[in-house]
Amino acid sequence: MITVPLRSNLADQLQNEATRRHTSVEVLANDWLEEQLWEAKREKINEEAERFRAQHSELLVQYAGEFVAMRDGVVIDHDPDLAALHDRVRAKYGDEPILMAPVTPEPEQVIKILGAQRRGPTQQTDLLDDATVLRLRARRE
Repeated sequence: MITVPLRSNLADQLQNEATRRHTSVEVLANDWLEEQLWEAKREKINEEAERFRAQHSELLVQYAGEFVAMRDGVVIDHDPDLAALHDRVRAKYGDEPILMAPVTPEPEQVIKILGAQRRGPTQQTDLLDDATVLRLRARRE
């Protein structure tokens, strides 16, 4: 367990909010931190989607018909089999936010993000269940 000292005014605000919500400070703080971490991952995926769009024409030449895994704007792996790609990427990078997208000629794609989707405070996240849909618009040439 990690202990994080809080400023007194923040501790008071947390206690007041927890009381208002009829929950404990621990549950409230964990829910909020979990939500912030989830949002940070979602933002990272959105950034990767922008990089994917910017590189679409180059990706199409090299990886047409395959799925690519992108991290920091770089293709770190690719495979025509999404499940195989997913397994390798997760084995190497854990739950780090990495975009896995199909490289198709269409300038607009709808892909499923293979990752966790939040269902609400204190609830576990599920892989692939009700996957978040992200719309990628590749730049038209």
